[in-house]
Amino acid sequence: MRHPASWLFVFLVFVAAGCSNPIAREPANVFPGSDSYAKRVQSFKIQPAEAHDLALNQARKDNNVQFVSRRPTVVVKRWYVFSLPQASGASSRGYHVNGDTGEVKFMKEDKAIAHTKR
Repeated sequence: MRHPASWLFVFLVFVAAGCSNPIAREPANVFPGSDSYAKRVQSFKIQPAEAHDLALNQARKDNNVQFVSRRPTVVVKRWYVFSLPQASGASSRGYHVNGDTGEVKFMKEDKAIAHTKR
């Protein structure tokens, strides 16, 4: 008979594997056209068309319409990002719309958001 501690170890490994959060395994940045993007957007209260309208309305108030793309260039965690696309991904500079609350903010900082390789 094997040592009881080895059975406990195997049991704990199975419990830990079964309790993991599936969204945590998804990348933070998801791009339109990917399965991860579709899953993330499906979990939002605000859908892409409504997020675009919210971003565009705020951009018109701010006189910054040039920063609003027709569709999200990327979703970062729980935020749609409407920005100018880049060859290697997207720019963080643009309007960000929270997919749960509809909050809109303009990000001035221009950082590259690279395509996730998953």
